[in-house]
Amino acid sequence: MKKGLSINKQIALSFFLAIFIGSVLLSLPMSQLASSKANYIDHLFISVSAVCVTGLFTQPIFSTYTLFGQIVLLFMIQIGGLGLMTIISSIMLRAGLKLKYSDTMAVSEALNKEGKAGFKGFILSILKYTFIFEAIGALIFMVVLIPEFGLGKGIFNSIFLSISAFCNAGFDNYNASSLQSFAFNPIINFTVTSLIILGGIGFGVWFDIKQNATSLIKKGSYSLVKLFKKLKVHSRLVLTVSFFVIVVGTVLGIMIEGTNPETWGSMSFWDKFMHSYFQTVTMRTAGFATVDYTQLKPVSNFIYIVTMLIGGSPGGTAGGIKTTTMTLVFMLVYVEFRGGRNVNIFKHTVSTEALRKATIVFVSFMAALVLGVLMLLIFDPHVPLLSSLFEVVSALNTVGVTMNLTPTLSLGSLITLMVLMFTGRIGPMTMLLSFTKQHESHHTDNQYSSASILIG
Repeated sequence: MKKGLSINKQIALSFFLAIFIGSVLLSLPMSQLASSKANYIDHLFISVSAVCVTGLFTQPIFSTYTLFGQIVLLFMIQIGGLGLMTIISSIMLRAGLKLKYSDTMAVSEALNKEGKAGFKGFILSILKYTFIFEAIGALIFMVVLIPEFGLGKGIFNSIFLSISAFCNAGFDNYNASSLQSFAFNPIINFTVTSLIILGGIGFGVWFDIKQNATSLIKKGSYSLVKLFKKLKVHSRLVLTVSFFVIVVGTVLGIMIEGTNPETWGSMSFWDKFMHSYFQTVTMRTAGFATVDYTQLKPVSNFIYIVTMLIGGSPGGTAGGIKTTTMTLVFMLVYVEFRGGRNVNIFKHTVSTEALRKATIVFVSFMAALVLGVLMLLIFDPHVPLLSSLFEVVSALNTVGVTMNLTPTLSLGSLITLMVLMFTGRIGPMTMLLSFTKQHESHHTDNQYSSASILIG
């Protein structure tokens, strides 16, 4: 990266370059089918969506792009999931080249890795396990997709779906209705959701589980309870909140939509469970769908909006406010109501700095959300408020589901969604700080006499 650029600018610039190059490659004649109706805005929108691992599109992938175009799209999804700087760093490390300190810290910041210690092993392990998980997913998908599409296309579609699922991107390349044609196929449903969860819990959590599980197995212990207790507080919090959100979301989905004749009302309990579980997991940040969201009850879509806001976990391929951030904000409010002083999780006290950062991230996301909805209501006033809110949250939290709205929006709304996707992928604070000048302030830390301001 260019010398002198701040870490935030390096992160933002790496994603911007990937988006621009991708949009140019997608707009080439060799990338487009004869049936393509896409213009450059469509290519740019899809490029933003791919690099920001969202999944929204204005033109169907299968009827727009050739094999070359789909391969370009696949590379963008992989770059978006792992981060351009992560991939470049891994190539340099494998080639035996040294990274500058600023570049190392930029990649660490993008991956939410604490400190520089063990950086090389961390980066190379991310790529190793990413490709292992994606390869396993592709092999499983081939069981279904090769009989469906033939050998060559079935293999490519399996690879495409696996990478898209692991990177929480939400793109598929064989129809315009996501995975609705495989809504009753358990192999597709549970493999996709497993890849989404693996990509969304964060790279650091993988390695924490692996390290402690290996240690316990060497000691002859196979207790999941002991394993859980040995994990870092961050890992335990991520797993606990993720499990809670998935279980609650699945149960609520069955209860609410289980009586809806337009969706799951006539299904067996197993199919209701599979559908509800899939939507809950994909709503965390992935963007695949096995149901038409316009047919759901309004309360279901509102619950899914909340699920999208929570999102996945830090340091992975997921978007959203993040499980840890939402938990810290909730716990801070809870402790204040109880008259306490410290936020304690798993018998550990959360630092004031972590609580401050969580609050800033939460407020930043909510401000972006309100501004995004306002823009959509200005540019497309005919769109219902719930649909606008659903679309904005889906874009900002890089989820990628839609109430069949995206292709119908005006240019102003599409630009708004592109900005929201970019903001959601790199984070609102990184977005804001990337536009500020890097200099030392002589005024921000001045302390004056205390002010008395009424709150509430």
